[in-house]
Amino acid sequence: MKKTLVINGIIIFSIFCTLACSKTKQVGKKNNFSRENLQNQDLKEFIGKRITVTGQTINMKLGALLITENGESIWMEGMDSWPDGYYVNESETKTVKVTGTLTEKNDLPVFIASDSTIQQGMPQPEGTDLETAGNRYLLKDYQYTVLKLKQLYQ
Repeated sequence: MKKTLVINGIIIFSIFCTLACSKTKQVGKKNNFSRENLQNQDLKEFIGKRITVTGQTINMKLGALLITENGESIWMEGMDSWPDGYYVNESETKTVKVTGTLTEKNDLPVFIASDSTIQQGMPQPEGTDLETAGNRYLLKDYQYTVLKLKQLYQ
């Protein structure tokens, strides 16, 4: 059980670590933004606004997750998992386009790793800002559609 929690924590932490290493491409409309290759710092400016993003469907313990092409993680608020067939395993996922209102929460269970205490959550290296590490972005009031291969390469 402890090993599974640690592995899941490491996976989620790895996803968040990849966010800072990407390039940005933006296509905007007046009130609805379509974003590709998002960067973590760019998301803050869109909190409270409707955005459209494309990514892969993943089911995690915290719920349904959308991973964009560059590894950006955006959770689906109130969705425990994607519908059957949207996520079978890492090699069998769906590519979806999701439009919704971007929100931010600081609710990830993070802690500084210590050998002396058994803790639950996602271990972080010493010196990590836990406020930042515990942050995640969500989409609420969203709609999603599965993209076909033909749509992906247009």
